[in-house]
Amino acid sequence: MDTSADPQIVMGTLRPGGPAQQQDLVWAARRDMGAVAAVVLGDRLTSLTPAQTEDGRQYFVLQDSRGESAQIWVDAIPLTTGAIADTATNTASQNYVIRVSDRLPTAMLGRVLAHELGELAAVRERAADGLAPVRDNLLREGAELPAYQELSTADRGRIGELNWLAARSAAPDLSPQQQLEARAQFSALLDPYGIRPTAAMSDEEAFRPQERAARVRHRVSADFLSAGSRRLLTTLAHPMENLSPADATALQASRDAALRAERQVEAFIGRRDVTMPMPGYDQNGLPLPRDELEPAAERWAEYRAQVSERTVQTLEGQLAEGQLPLRKVVIGGGASLTGRDPEALLVDGAGRWHLDPGAGIVQSADQDRDLAQWMGVDPYSAVEDPRHRISIHAVRVWEDQLATQGDVVNGHARLRLGQNGELLAEVRTLGEDGTESATPLWVACDGTPSIATGLTPELVPGMPRGELAVESRGEAVRLISDRLRELEGQGFAGAGEMRAWLTRAERSGTDAGTVLGALNSYAELKDALSAGLGAADETRMGNCFTALDSTQKWEAARTAAQGRALLGDEVAESRFDPHAAQEWIVVGSGGTAVANAEIILIQNPDAHVTIIGSRPPPALQHQVQFPAMEAKFGHGEGGEKRLSFVEARVGAIETYQDEKGETRFQVPYVEKGTKEQKVARSDGYVTSLGRTNPLPPALQVLADEVRDRGGEISGDLLFDKDDQYIGYGLTFTVDGREHRVDVDGAASWQLPREIFTPETGIQGRLNGMGVRGLPSETGNAAPGFSPIARQSALRARAVAAAAAGDPEAVRRLSTIPDRWRRPDLSQDQNQDTGKETDKGTDKGTGTGTEAKPPAAGTGSATPHQEKAKPAPEHEQGHEQGQGRERQREQDQVREPDPEPVPTPESATAPGPTPTPAPSPAPGPASASTPTPGTAPTTPPAPAPAPSPAPDIPGSHLWQMGVPRGGGNRPPAPVRKPEQQPPGHERPEPGVDMGE
Repeated sequence: MDTSADPQIVMGTLRPGGPAQQQDLVWAARRDMGAVAAVVLGDRLTSLTPAQTEDGRQYFVLQDSRGESAQIWVDAIPLTTGAIADTATNTASQNYVIRVSDRLPTAMLGRVLAHELGELAAVRERAADGLAPVRDNLLREGAELPAYQELSTADRGRIGELNWLAARSAAPDLSPQQQLEARAQFSALLDPYGIRPTAAMSDEEAFRPQERAARVRHRVSADFLSAGSRRLLTTLAHPMENLSPADATALQASRDAALRAERQVEAFIGRRDVTMPMPGYDQNGLPLPRDELEPAAERWAEYRAQVSERTVQTLEGQLAEGQLPLRKVVIGGGASLTGRDPEALLVDGAGRWHLDPGAGIVQSADQDRDLAQWMGVDPYSAVEDPRHRISIHAVRVWEDQLATQGDVVNGHARLRLGQNGELLAEVRTLGEDGTESATPLWVACDGTPSIATGLTPELVPGMPRGELAVESRGEAVRLISDRLRELEGQGFAGAGEMRAWLTRAERSGTDAGTVLGALNSYAELKDALSAGLGAADETRMGNCFTALDSTQKWEAARTAAQGRALLGDEVAESRFDPHAAQEWIVVGSGGTAVANAEIILIQNPDAHVTIIGSRPPPALQHQVQFPAMEAKFGHGEGGEKRLSFVEARVGAIETYQDEKGETRFQVPYVEKGTKEQKVARSDGYVTSLGRTNPLPPALQVLADEVRDRGGEISGDLLFDKDDQYIGYGLTFTVDGREHRVDVDGAASWQLPREIFTPETGIQGRLNGMGVRGLPSETGNAAPGFSPIARQSALRARAVAAAAAGDPEAVRRLSTIPDRWRRPDLSQDQNQDTGKETDKGTDKGTGTGTEAKPPAAGTGSATPHQEKAKPAPEHEQGHEQGQGRERQREQDQVREPDPEPVPTPESATAPGPTPTPAPSPAPGPASASTPTPGTAPTTPPAPAPAPSPAPDIPGSHLWQMGVPRGGGNRPPAPVRKPEQQPPGHERPEPGVDMGE
């Protein structure tokens, strides 16, 4: 729900948010939701029962007239400017999360909830019938009507608002002034909803078409309007000239306020011109048909290869002439391409979703409906049923079209220091077999490079977990090297030599067995590593050797059983042979693990997969993929019985030789029920235990070079002015210069431990923020496809505002803003009502009016504070394409739902940081490096046409903040492919392929 329809709801006028206001809003929602639902849903509602989890999260159990139920969760969190509320819709598990802006006054909450409940009802009804949503909004100002005169989801939300305001205008428990205010708000909405002509009656040419359109809208809406709304419309749905003096005066005041609010909202949001066409649409502005997505994806891949080849030729030409190209640089793609700057050089290997052999991402179109707003695509066009997973071919089309909006190189890049301290990008193209080119291309970085290289590497089995975890051999070597530096300073013989050797071994990729052997061979030095340390540091040092030992076993197993001991990413990116084994073990039980199991089971019809790990996280039950996969391949009725689950903790990998001398794998475990010791054996092994937290690969060489020169690396969390997380930033300080690099995308949700140390607990707080913004009930997670599309769009807008001179547009913080601290809502209701509760649930009457929360609307109530404690650094679960399952909040155990109580037949409404400095321009290069040349200036390219699909609600937002014009960079290659894509007689990859 945005603020554009009503001048009285403008974010610029709202109070600052925070835990106290959040607490007030959530308690007010608990108090009012029953009355709002009764008005909005009418006879479609059977009951609405408030409930609460043990840790204080509020939700409602809805029973409808169809005999179906749903859970509705409500929270108040920071939202973007212009957003009052939104609802994450999960029609797969019937969970709906209403997120209200924590800057909303509680007095406005009822109306906002009415809008969200109206939309929610529309989504549920449509999905139950397997219908795609209505694309165009009918209730909008003006004479123009869509081709199909049906109500959209947003329209149903608007009617929910009208019904709520109509109920308040006649509520006997409200004062006459409050009733008049509700009547005036109802009347004001008839203008933007197109139910009243706004042209003067004297202007007959404009008035008559508007009047006819208003009658159509009124007629189509009639079945969803309450009796109170119909009565008010009879009086108020007329031109101002025909209204009573009181109603006309109120309407004129609303129109004047709307004009002022429109100016304020536009200034606050900072809208910019559209500069890119919408991805996934044809020349007529229509989504590509589902049956044409796969061939369109192939053509877009070919076109992208042509653009890449042309870009490489241009860079090679400049280098051959002795010029070092000076470019904005973006490394990595995926969903972060929503923030694609068309002036930047994009270096992306077209990985992850271009390689994934699965059917699609794990969310449904309903779960990812916000892609229309943040990526500018229509997810419903890619599915037959809105509850189905989004096609992988659609994702590839979307990404390739965004990638080719500017210069792109299909390849990898690493940031490096030039000999004079300048920041360079070493770019290597990829061959058809995925190998990097032997000769790099060099580009000088203009400004702050952006890194969005996706999910970080996976854990090796047997890595020490818990508070003193050591998650990789890289971290183990780093911690040991730091200790050796201390010993060297104390004059311990051989410490300096061993540290230098370890550094060389790690950078050259020496196997873990050799590293471990070298450390073990010097017993006196090894003992000194732990001597004199405190208990915690001594334990961590021991964990370093455990990590090296686990890595040694993993590397040995991969050598002995080539192609059968795999990382989960190798399966997800189709870099394996599913027929290499018939019996597979997948260790880990999160989203990545089950996705990998599904890939194996689909691609090898004779395979059996056993998933071994902790209990599958509840979040999986809220996705589309896992329940369907379990039903198809599991041991239930009708299942193929090729998928088994074992709940057990997994240690380092174990191998043995069978009677034929073949290397096989085994996992000892204890049966949960009988406590019997058992062993699972297989000839294939996949590890999907979660993610490590190193620096992104594109930055590891730069970090080594900076430290070798005695420099330092520091980090900050990046937020926009609305407290929305937009990634993290690193500052590389060396030789008196600073180079900044920003990290976006899924990688930004896993902070590098060498910069953001575990002792700070910052990773746990970031995890908690992500879970709060996207609870597991949404079927999504912060590093998921749609959430990353949103994050990157917001980042692009903030960066553009900073470049335009707004010093607060990008804020560099050392911790999570206070507004993301969850207020404590778990206090016993005995304090407020004198009634007993049953394990955190409230057996109310369905209207939710029994609870007596802190006074609403004051914002002065002091919430009970949580005791801060760092979240575990690792969780075993991991969502495919979403990052690991974060924090225990996603594993909350919900108490049994209380018995529903019918809603009364009638219910009345209740009463009343500094902007980042640009990186220094590269200095003169050495003789071995081409010197930057002066690029000839070229006029800005013509602006593309506006979005071909303006009727998709919010579809302009993904393009906000994208700059126009040329910029100080070498001329871009002609973006037109050497051979034009097929004409309109065959489906083209999308819109505006050429200039």
